[in-house]
Amino acid sequence: MSYVSLYRKYRSQSFEDVVGQDHVTRTLQNAISAGRIGHAYLFCGSRGTGKTTVARLLAKAVNCEQGPTPTPCNQCAACLSISDGSAVDVIELDAASNRGIDDIKEIRDNVKYPPMHLRYKVFVIDEAHQLSDAAKDAFLKTLEEPPAHAIFVLATTEAHEIPLTIRSRCQQFDFRRGSVSDIAGRIRYVLERENRTADDSAVDVLARNARGSWRDSLSLLEQVLSFTDQHVTVDHVNTVLGTVDEDILFAVSDVVAQGDASAAFDLAGKLVHEGKDVRELIKAIAGHFRDLVVASVGAGQDVSVKISERARLFTKERLVELVEIFSSAEKDLRWNDQHRLVLELAFMKAIFNSAPVDSGTIAPAAQPVRPVQPKTAPATYSAPPKPRTEPRLQETPVKPSARPTDAPIEPAITDQASSAPTSDVSLIRTRQMWPRVLKHIKEVQRKAPLSGMLREAEVSSVDDTTVYLSIDKRFGFHIANIQQSANLETVSQALEAIMGKKMRVKVVVSQGVEPQLPMAEEIQEPPMPEPTGDMVQDVLQMFGGRILEDIDDENYDPWKET
Repeated sequence: MSYVSLYRKYRSQSFEDVVGQDHVTRTLQNAISAGRIGHAYLFCGSRGTGKTTVARLLAKAVNCEQGPTPTPCNQCAACLSISDGSAVDVIELDAASNRGIDDIKEIRDNVKYPPMHLRYKVFVIDEAHQLSDAAKDAFLKTLEEPPAHAIFVLATTEAHEIPLTIRSRCQQFDFRRGSVSDIAGRIRYVLERENRTADDSAVDVLARNARGSWRDSLSLLEQVLSFTDQHVTVDHVNTVLGTVDEDILFAVSDVVAQGDASAAFDLAGKLVHEGKDVRELIKAIAGHFRDLVVASVGAGQDVSVKISERARLFTKERLVELVEIFSSAEKDLRWNDQHRLVLELAFMKAIFNSAPVDSGTIAPAAQPVRPVQPKTAPATYSAPPKPRTEPRLQETPVKPSARPTDAPIEPAITDQASSAPTSDVSLIRTRQMWPRVLKHIKEVQRKAPLSGMLREAEVSSVDDTTVYLSIDKRFGFHIANIQQSANLETVSQALEAIMGKKMRVKVVVSQGVEPQLPMAEEIQEPPMPEPTGDMVQDVLQMFGGRILEDIDDENYDPWKET
């Protein structure tokens, strides 16, 4: 007999043998015992969770010679033919390759005829979401009222792509991903049946890399068993699967905790030269810091001593930040083929984001220092400021006497403020950032009309809690809309996103300067000439014209050559 893969060899042959899906198997068994067998079922779940296996078990249960029974015998001709795939009355269709309306028409024609050998005709449609829209529509009537001898089982990994018209005609069962402990138990069971042994750490790594898939766990185990002679160790698993050894992860956490950038670069270079898959490495590092988070909050029940020791080197907030850094780096690898660079940048972010900054050695960008002035703005805003007609201010040293008197005094910019520019809300910086605020409202908050109306506004003054926007009274429609509470909150959120500080927004109506046009009675018009009685002369005199040539109309011949 030819070799059979482990996931096929150890496929569950009874409902009791199915692991991790008790909510599905128990419901089906009770329904079969009570004689309430449905005509259509929808099995949803990720790959390798047992959807097709349970569909075949259902076909056995309803067609067993001793049934319908919740415990098929696996010995009668019906059970054996279904197990080896030779039953003509159990039709399995792969919707990924048979997704057209013609394939559904074939099912509709076939379902009318009674089964040849079994009690029920069972149609198992894998990847049902891959059916075309026309095929799904053609399938509706048959699915709603099939013959009494027909049962449909639809299996899919994308339940949201199944139309509600189909889902409402089926009994839906959601298959759960296997837990690490359950999958590890299944791996140990298969190892025992295969007369092989393995370290607990090796089994744990296999179970984790299966990511909830029972089939994947046995496929990975099969690879490792082919690599080793008898006993399976964690080194064998890491070598075959390309996973990261636990010692490397502890070395990474030690380097980050110590803030040693040089050691981080050396470690990254060593791992790359050893041929480690950078994507798997970064994913493992993110998972390692996630384990440290679990240990730091006391949620892990079987946390190792090493994990607990490393978790004490970081604060909870720092660990969460590290998980986000390496998770973001893993996403960047999808669009960046410079894997070593992405790994090194992730290490640098992990180290320098937490390193204390010495303001005496790391100088901020060069900015002028203004003299500290007492804040003289009144507690209540009394009169609206006049509209500014001078050019926009540049960030240059300003003498106290040169400050305009119609706006509150700006807080002085010091070295401490310049080291954290994201929270600087001075008048000059707010005016400089105002175009970015408008862009944020338009593109991020998707409020293009509001952004357009705000282009008529100008930042007139700023105090500790409020940004004042000056708008000419001629734009009454703009003022009425901007002053709505929802729009003011939108502007406030945009200011917080760009400036780094929550600020209120107030609208000030300014008195626009309108052009002074002369009154109608003040316009001096030239006197009209007195009419002479000769129409031609009157027109010439009125418009200042002259006669170029006087033609005798009576003797004029237009066809005569001159």
